[in-house]
Amino acid sequence: MFAHQWWVDTSATPNLLKQRNADNDAWITVGSLDQAADTFTLAGGSAGAFTTLSASGTSTLAAVNSGALAVTGAISSTTDATLSGVRVGKGAGAIATNTALGSGALNANTTGGSNTANGVSALYNNTTGIQNTANGQSALQNNTTGNYNTASGVQALYSNTTGNYNTASGVQALFSNTTGIQNTANGQSALISNTTGSGNTASGQSALNYNTTGSNNTANGLNALFANTTGANNTANGQSALGNNTTGGSNTANGLSALQNNTTGSYNTASGQGALISNTTGNYNTASGMKALYSNTTGGSNTASGVNALYSNTTGGSNTASGMKALFSNTTGGSNTASGLNALQNNTTGSYNTASGQGALISNTTGNYNTANGVNALYSNTTGSNNTASGVNALNSNTTGSGNTGINPRNSAGTYAPVFNPTTENNRFCMGSTGVTNAYIQVAWTVVSDARDKINFAPVPHGLEFVKALQPTAYQFRTARDSEETNGGVRYGFKAQDVLALEGANPVIVDNEDADKLRMIDTALIPVLVKALQELNAKFDAYVLTHP
Repeated sequence: MFAHQWWVDTSATPNLLKQRNADNDAWITVGSLDQAADTFTLAGGSAGAFTTLSASGTSTLAAVNSGALAVTGAISSTTDATLSGVRVGKGAGAIATNTALGSGALNANTTGGSNTANGVSALYNNTTGIQNTANGQSALQNNTTGNYNTASGVQALYSNTTGNYNTASGVQALFSNTTGIQNTANGQSALISNTTGSGNTASGQSALNYNTTGSNNTANGLNALFANTTGANNTANGQSALGNNTTGGSNTANGLSALQNNTTGSYNTASGQGALISNTTGNYNTASGMKALYSNTTGGSNTASGVNALYSNTTGGSNTASGMKALFSNTTGGSNTASGLNALQNNTTGSYNTASGQGALISNTTGNYNTANGVNALYSNTTGSNNTASGVNALNSNTTGSGNTGINPRNSAGTYAPVFNPTTENNRFCMGSTGVTNAYIQVAWTVVSDARDKINFAPVPHGLEFVKALQPTAYQFRTARDSEETNGGVRYGFKAQDVLALEGANPVIVDNEDADKLRMIDTALIPVLVKALQELNAKFDAYVLTHP
């Protein structure tokens, strides 16, 4: 015997392979040789671990002395390997461009190439589909011939069979998709129910959760377009935006809970938290601003721009509100237009009103066909209808009066000084302020005087004696009653009090409706003057007859 000599000890079963030590004083057992099993087992040391090498079966590499197994150089195999029960290789079909990692990964593949499957049963049923990527247990499990799909997450694109160009990221994202194409889902359960719908994009947990065949929808945010089934061409950005939409189409919702309760309403646009949140079946509405058109349910063709604009509207249609709280209280009123902060704020059922300017028609509730242009124009109007106000504070005090027109009631100093201030009166035309010094027009007013439009004809009771009693005077207006400052130049006219004293009860020339500000109708003097001339002429003719 000599140092390092090899010896097979056949007395042991299995036989032992031994080597003489360097000091040539003992045998070292290198391993055991089982000729019947055609295996050689390397002795592992004190821990008993070993490595088994097989010439015809499976080779098992285990830790030596409970340490790590170090391998220098490449480990090469022409078939898929199994490490700790995990399949590593190319999958069924052994296509060179495929990668399979996981039990059942690419299990049924025949000719499909450029596929990557990572996870148990990933791309399990794929046969000829190409350029698919599946990461996660059962991702793209049922895909057969679908191409260019990417699935990342447990059961992502699980049911896809022939659908192409889909991307799913998240647990069960696009889970039910079968033949739908060009869908993108990011987030747990995003587009989970989609079957054949195509061109959808869902980003966020449960976004487009119930969509089945609806196409060309975009949902970004938790539960965005959650209940949509067949609705198409919708866009939802924000948590729960269009959350309850089912079949409504061509809607756009941007903001938390925007259009949240919409079900079948279509062609709506909501931008802002809670905008159009209550809308169910209303169509063609546009809401821009937090809680704009908040309460709208079935009202259609409304446009609201501004925080809380058209907030209370439910079924009113064809309204336009621009400005914070514009048309805030409107419920069923229709065809109203409000532009400006708080314009038509308290309107409820009034319709066909137009308000432009902060606070314009702010108090209107049920009045109809009013037009207010200017800050606080028709401010106090509640139920009055068919009024037109133009200018800051125009017809400011009108409440229930109807058919009134007010134009620019403020003077040069900005003081509210209307020539007449209707409240409950009807059919009044009020133009300018008491500060007006000159009124210009190119031609004289043409006044209707058709006999067919008149009734109750009677002689004028005043004539020559009345005219003789008139006291013409030159005068100037005051800037205010308690002021000696003049407003404008010298004028000719009469004192209304003097004329009223001559007319007596039921005056025509003097308007004494407002006892605090008497007014005169100058043209009413013309028939009196004509009659005075006629009486004077009669006297002259009589005089001539007696004085030839």
